[in-house]
Amino acid sequence: MGMASAYVIVAEYVTSVSKPNWARMVQCCVPSCNNRNDINKTISYYRFPLDENEKRRWLKLIRRKDFTPNYNSRVCGWHFPHGKAAGPTRFAWNEGKAFPHISQPTKRQKKMLLATVEDEGGAEPGPSHLGTAQKTPSSSSVLVLEIENEMLRKENDKLKKELEKQKQTFSFSQISSHPDIVNYYTGLPDAATVLFLETLLSKFDLQYHFDWNVQKMPLIDQLLLTLMKLRLNCGLVDLSVRFNCCRATVTNIFITISSALYDILYVGMMENKIPSRFKNQRFKNQTSLPHCFQPFPNCRIVLDCTEVAVSNTESLDTQSHLYSHYKGGTTLKALIGVAPNGFITFASDLYGGSTSDKAITADCGVLQQLEAGDMVMADKGFIFVTFYLQVFH
Repeated sequence: MGMASAYVIVAEYVTSVSKPNWARMVQCCVPSCNNRNDINKTISYYRFPLDENEKRRWLKLIRRKDFTPNYNSRVCGWHFPHGKAAGPTRFAWNEGKAFPHISQPTKRQKKMLLATVEDEGGAEPGPSHLGTAQKTPSSSSVLVLEIENEMLRKENDKLKKELEKQKQTFSFSQISSHPDIVNYYTGLPDAATVLFLETLLSKFDLQYHFDWNVQKMPLIDQLLLTLMKLRLNCGLVDLSVRFNCCRATVTNIFITISSALYDILYVGMMENKIPSRFKNQRFKNQTSLPHCFQPFPNCRIVLDCTEVAVSNTESLDTQSHLYSHYKGGTTLKALIGVAPNGFITFASDLYGGSTSDKAITADCGVLQQLEAGDMVMADKGFIFVTFYLQVFH
C-alpha cells in the first residue's frame, strides 16, 4: 500500500470520528414531538427566525416562552401546514380541532370522552406526528368535535341574538331611567306607566294587522314605537330607522298596538260607562272634586269638541263634509267628555269637520247616559244642550 492510499484511509477515519452520529441528528424542539431526521427523513426542519419579534411569536406558539433557542434548535415541518411564513400552527394539543382557540370540554364531557376511549381499548386520542395526515380520526376525536360543534352552535345563537339587539338603534331600555325623556317620547309620566300598559298588552291576544307576527322586536319596544307615533307623529321612515325594521313592520305594529289599546282602555273601561254621581245614595264625584269645582257638586261631565286635521280629498262632496270653517281646512271632529277631576270619561265617534257641536252631542249617545239632576258644563257652542236634556228626560 502506497503512502497516498494510506493517507486517504486515515483521513476518512478521522472525518468519521470527528462527526459522530449524535452530532448529525436533528430533533424537533416542540414539546411532545418526537420527530428526528434519522427516523423520518422526508420532513424538513426549520431554524428559528433571526427577527426577535418573530422568534418570540414562534416560542409562544410552541409553548416554550422560557426556552432560548440556539443555532442548532429546529422545529420540524409537520408543525407548518401553511408554510414557514405562517409560523408553526399545528401541534399535538390542537390536532383534530376545527378551531384551535375554542376552550376545552367540560369535566363531564371529558368523562364521556375517557369512557369512550376505554371502550376502544385505551387508544390514545392524541395524534402521532408520523403519518398523521394519512390516519383517519378515531371515534374519540369525532366525539370531541361533536361536543365542540354543539358548544359553538349555542355560542353562535347567543351572539346572533346580541347582534340583533345591537342593530336596533333605539329601545325602551335606553330611556327607562329618565322620566323626562319617557314623558317626551310617550306622553306618559314615567316608565312604570309604560310598563303597566305593556302588562295589559301581554295579557291581550294580539291579532296583527297584516296577519304576520312581529317576533324580533320586544313588546315593550312595539309599545314605545306606537306611543312615539301618537305623541310626536314620527314618520314611518324615521321609526323604521330608529327600530331597525321596514316600514311595513312599523305600520303593522302601529295599527295592531293602537287597536289593542283602544279595545283595552276604551271599549273595556270607558265605553258607555260614564261614572254616575250616585253610589249607595252618595255622590261619587264629590269624593274627587277639585277645589275650584266645590261650588258645583252636581257636575258630572265637561263637554267639548276637538278636531284633527286630515288630508284633502278629490271628492267635492267629501271635501264639503270634512271642511271646518273654524279650522279653515278639512278635519275630523269628536266630542270629548271629562270628569271634574280631569279624567276622560267619554269619547264619541268621528264626524266630519262641517258637523256642528250640538249635532254631534245629539247623535253620539252621551245624553242617553246622563241622569236627572246631572250638571253638564260646556262652552257657548252647546247652547242647545239644555233643550236636548229636556227632550230626553
